[in-house]
Amino acid sequence: MKTRDNDGPGAGIATRSQACIIFERTKERTMRFVILGLWIGVTLAISGCGDSGPALAPVKGKVTLYGKPYTKGLVTFEPQGGGPVGSSQTDADGNYEIWTAGKKGAMIANHKIIVTTIMEAPAVETPAAPTSSDDPAYMAQSAGMNMSAYKEAKAQKEPIPAKYNKSSELTLDVKSGTNEFNIDMR
Repeated sequence: MKTRDNDGPGAGIATRSQACIIFERTKERTMRFVILGLWIGVTLAISGCGDSGPALAPVKGKVTLYGKPYTKGLVTFEPQGGGPVGSSQTDADGNYEIWTAGKKGAMIANHKIIVTTIMEAPAVETPAAPTSSDDPAYMAQSAGMNMSAYKEAKAQKEPIPAKYNKSSELTLDVKSGTNEFNIDMR
């Protein structure tokens, strides 16, 4: 059934069934574009666009304890306002270079600086693994009773004064460009 006559003033107007078909096709195209747009948006959100994360600036320096290079140090830069923490281990000359989230540098911000000693646990001879869960050695091991290496490492005294580590008073405002910060602990 036609909605209008094809030879009069309404010529060119489609029938109701043709109008429904055109509407359905338009609706399908619109849905395709919406789905494509969502897919592109989700893909970009997951993969990220370009370099993400906070701006970083190179930070390096030397750590000394009583005037001598400190070779067992872990230097940590904690942003005061929150953000990713940067860290570095000192080398044989006491030098360090901060890395944050796999990238060289520390976040451009004011940081609390903490220096701790990397403690080495003494070598402990590992006993042969028990063959059965009925073995008393198996029960002792599973209950955490063989903790001698952990206890020995924990018992080692931190040679760095507390004002540089757990109660650190050190701060540095990392700015864009290269930052050099030598830490002389006494």
